Amino acid sequence: MNKILAIIVTYYPEAVTFEQLLKCLLKQVTRIIVVDNTPGNENPLLASLLAENGTPENCQLVRLGENEGIARAINVGLDIAFASGADFVLLSDQDSLPEHDMVENLILAYSELLASGLRVAAVGPTFTDLNRTLTLPFQVQLPGHFFYGHRAPSAEEPHVEALGLITSGSLIPISAIRDVGLMREEYFIDKVDTEWCHRARARGYRLFGTGWARMHQRLGEGGLRVWYFGWREESVYSPLRIYYQLRNYVAICRLDYVDWRWKARIGWYTAGVFYSQIFFGRTRAKAFKMGLLGLWHGVVKKMGRYA
Repeated sequence: MNKILAIIVTYYPEAVTFEQLLKCLLKQVTRIIVVDNTPGNENPLLASLLAENGTPENCQLVRLGENEGIARAINVGLDIAFASGADFVLLSDQDSLPEHDMVENLILAYSELLASGLRVAAVGPTFTDLNRTLTLPFQVQLPGHFFYGHRAPSAEEPHVEALGLITSGSLIPISAIRDVGLMREEYFIDKVDTEWCHRARARGYRLFGTGWARMHQRLGEGGLRVWYFGWREESVYSPLRIYYQLRNYVAICRLDYVDWRWKARIGWYTAGVFYSQIFFGRTRAKAFKMGLLGLWHGVVKKMGRYA
């Protein structure tokens, strides 16, 4: 039987949602490591939730004492996974809500892909953004298209080869992590998953999103009504998240193992996020200021946590 270790990264988690996640994953994985970025010497609420729902054998809390970023937190969990002899890690945000059979179906999808002779770095579930009640497709390179497009899994094609997967819900074999390497901690939060996926693909691995496994996830901090050749719903991001998105986009543009066509296409998307927040967001002036600062810090290679 596969030994699956889940790594949940927390930062001021909301008790009800986190407890739902905890209960769901405890039924699906061998062990859970919660790496807490919440500042302070203690987090009594989080410790209490773990004690009420798990045991020291299947549920472990690691407190970092300050916000060291999602990349650092994942790497701390990965070190534990290496030492424990896990076969797979499952990465999760604190507010994700996987379906009851998500992990089982991720393993089934991985096994089928592996049996087909494919070198698989990660498999991710199809997920629905709860803020917009929208099920998102995966980034794919469509035949005959210059830039990437999007495709959702179907009954005929349940596993879609993706250019990238979001962190939460990703099932990754330990062997792939050892080969590709850990997360880049200088990115701190945004595009941590993006960079790792491109690095894996550059080493000959492939990534897949599957329709067999499903998860609910909150992208951003709410929904935002935006005019872009018609009204549409986009995600809300704080000015600080805008800073990290633009800074880390510039950082990714310097990587020679990322296709320049992808850089151009994601640049248009990133510009769209910036446009949405500075014209329709609730903190327009600050979002504009932080976005420009992020671009500048990306250019001068000022990485890590924003001070």
